[in-house]
Amino acid sequence: MSEDEMVKTGKDGRGGRSENLFLGVEEASREAKAAMTAEDQEWWQHEVTARMIRLARYMAAGAPVDAPEVQAELDIHYASICRFWAPNAAAYKGLGQSYVDDHRFRRACDRIAGGLAVYQRDAMAVYADAWLR
Repeated sequence: MSEDEMVKTGKDGRGGRSENLFLGVEEASREAKAAMTAEDQEWWQHEVTARMIRLARYMAAGAPVDAPEVQAELDIHYASICRFWAPNAAAYKGLGQSYVDDHRFRRACDRIAGGLAVYQRDAMAVYADAWLR
């Protein structure tokens, strides 16, 4: 079964039903964003960019993804995501992978530093394993 077929049918490729990790995310995100003022949205976008720049600096300095300062950034990231949706460990890892797979996000990261999307994904996986269930 192809990945597209698995997504369409909800099957995990072994005949069972797969867990929809992002169930309700779009609706919750739309509602949270609609509740934000224009100033809130501008502030949030500034914070996301600043966080990505800080991660890029850690990456450039050779900090491993499990370094305390990197994980502190991920703690802030997770808290900001929870404003829209509270992912469990598997969903947070999936979100990190989507940052690599989604060409728009990856391009935004690459404008800051090449390889940043992969670095963030890997840091998110460490964070999820350490702090989420």
